[in-house]
Amino acid sequence: MKKMKKSINFMSCFLLALALNTCLADMDNSEYFGFDEFLEELCVTYQNVCPSVTDAIEYPEFWYDVNNPFVPYDETIRSTSTCGLLVTLLERPLFVMMVPGSDLFEPRITKFNNELQLNKVALEFFDRGDFYSVLVGKYLSVIKLSGTAASSIVDGPSYIEWIFAGDMCMSAMSEKEKIQLMAVALERTKYAVDFEINQACMIMISIMKSCKYAPFMKDIEPRLVEVMSGYAMRETDSKVPINALLSHDRDVIIKYAKQFLCEQKITAL
Repeated sequence: MKKMKKSINFMSCFLLALALNTCLADMDNSEYFGFDEFLEELCVTYQNVCPSVTDAIEYPEFWYDVNNPFVPYDETIRSTSTCGLLVTLLERPLFVMMVPGSDLFEPRITKFNNELQLNKVALEFFDRGDFYSVLVGKYLSVIKLSGTAASSIVDGPSYIEWIFAGDMCMSAMSEKEKIQLMAVALERTKYAVDFEINQACMIMISIMKSCKYAPFMKDIEPRLVEVMSGYAMRETDSKVPINALLSHDRDVIIKYAKQFLCEQKITAL
């Protein structure tokens, strides 16, 4: 327990440093963020909140059969640690993320949120008091290990970013946690490659929508359209030009996210 508290305290300090750094300095999206160098400046050693997980729920080989999906017993879910629940969620992605869509403009975010609401493991995970420290710890660990690219849906940051951006996570997080997460998402854009930045932008969008950030809700939210890859943005009232956020769209979202972060009195974190 003492080790867990030490990790969580470090996580708070680390996220605070990210927030302050993001607010006070202009970000260069082409610059690689070196975790080791940054942590060395803070005189701390990075620790994952879940260094070893042994109680993830075991699923049968054909658990993803749409006609007969496997659902763990309630007792099993309740007895699983928060870290074990997260590993279960990551190793058993939602059907909507596994099955290729035929419609490039399908509302996949809505489908993702609806399916997550029906997932008993997710319901238990977001009901845990330590879900945020476990999830953000895993996210930072994955980014540190994977560098700039996500190798798969299981061990890459993309799926974690979908979970973070989901309605359940937004509802369960405190205002302070949302501000911290915004700093992490902005930091991620420094070294994510091209369309990888879109998932970080999904987190920013969800936070600003959840907090009802007035400038964003007035200027940007009405232009957003759900697509298979997440969000796209209308230039005018005409059709969406592509089923994803373009480079200049991401720049606009990042601009509003930085403005949001700097207006939240970061020094009070």
